[in-house]
Amino acid sequence: MDASLIFLLISEVVGYLFWIHFAKEDKLSYRNLTSTLMFLVALVILYRIFILNLDFGLVLSIATLLAVTSWALGSLLAIDELRKESKSYFFILLVITCIRSFAYEPYQIPSRSMVPGLQVGDFVLVNKHAYGLKFPGTNYLLTDLKKVERNDVAVFVPPHTFCDTSPLEARPDLGTLSTAQSQLFLTKFLKLQKDRCTANGIKYVKRVIGIPGDEVEIKGYEIWINDNKLNHELISTTGGESLIKETIDSKAHVIRSLGLTEYAQHKWVVPEGSYLAIGDNRDNSLDSRAWGYFSEDTLVGKAEYIWLHWSSFSTLPTFARNQRIE
Repeated sequence: MDASLIFLLISEVVGYLFWIHFAKEDKLSYRNLTSTLMFLVALVILYRIFILNLDFGLVLSIATLLAVTSWALGSLLAIDELRKESKSYFFILLVITCIRSFAYEPYQIPSRSMVPGLQVGDFVLVNKHAYGLKFPGTNYLLTDLKKVERNDVAVFVPPHTFCDTSPLEARPDLGTLSTAQSQLFLTKFLKLQKDRCTANGIKYVKRVIGIPGDEVEIKGYEIWINDNKLNHELISTTGGESLIKETIDSKAHVIRSLGLTEYAQHKWVVPEGSYLAIGDNRDNSLDSRAWGYFSEDTLVGKAEYIWLHWSSFSTLPTFARNQRIE
């Protein structure tokens, strides 16, 4: 646990206890001053939570629990203001927590890995119940795991973003690769892990092209799934950039090619409990070609709809890109 965050949380608890004391003693000026200081500390706590990449669903769940506890404490100590404020906060937090944890959660697209379908600055709604409901902030399933389908645009946490994941967990079939291939994967995976890992991982959004049991082979831009070659239709070519309509299981989407990986070759047999994911921007995507499979345990949800686009603070947000994600 981060020492700064622990200190801030202890400070907030001490401030809360002083607030109760001043409220009981009817010292209005001291109580208001304490409220102001607690508000400022709370803002710093939220900033630290953001910096530490803590799961916001879990944070909301804890805040909801604290609100109902404070509500009960206000009733017990006969502090009417504490009881009323805690009650109102509890219901607000409960609604937000339920929506974000069990219905839909908004995410902003930070990179160009899913261009042209998803642009930097797109705000997407992620269906949190598409693959089964999880207890907020954990991988514990409250319902049965629902089937992930090929072509789904899924949000998940890839293995290289966890500091304690071994390369063998990312590629259980590592022993079946040639010495050169396994060494290449190990070198790439360990470097990515060193540069990007956090205690809680980092959420990615990619297209699922391989589900458990699939044999997937990539040669340049051509993809075979279980010996069936995906259909590619050229849409346009401009300045070295090609847009191609790719069809997986009768579902079409558009991919982008720059001709940089024309000779790259990959082959996988997707193990149980794992999935293969790749970005639509085929020459500018950090995906399964680099870090292996992602686990069903790290599934977050399915990206379904673009509801807002805001490319930078120097521009105004727009709803012009509102559309269902294909």
